[in-house]
Amino acid sequence: MIEDDPYAREALSLLLEYYGYDVVTASNGADGLALVTDSAPDLVVTDWRMPGLSGLALCLALRERRTTMPIIVVTSADEVFSHDQPVNARLRKPIDPPMLSQVIDDELRSQRRE
Repeated sequence: MIEDDPYAREALSLLLEYYGYDVVTASNGADGLALVTDSAPDLVVTDWRMPGLSGLALCLALRERRTTMPIIVVTSADEVFSHDQPVNARLRKPIDPPMLSQVIDDELRSQRRE
């Protein structure tokens, strides 16, 4: 999970652990990219607007390395997402916990079928 806000990162991490997921975190896009490269997670949950490596640049780099890994963007930004952007799902902050868990489960199930 990649989130630059330390409070949001801690809250999302605890939430994901509560739902039974193993969670590793990074505080920015560059560290997140390195983390994904080193730990090969099944799925990434990331913020969209971060200093340094933006969410878009991060997602493009992740797609180059792991083409089928699901990427879920959580953002409070009023971004307009197009269907050609390299993300599987988009959720607005504040996050609805059951919705986030459902989206993660759906994406992981979809990945396993491929």
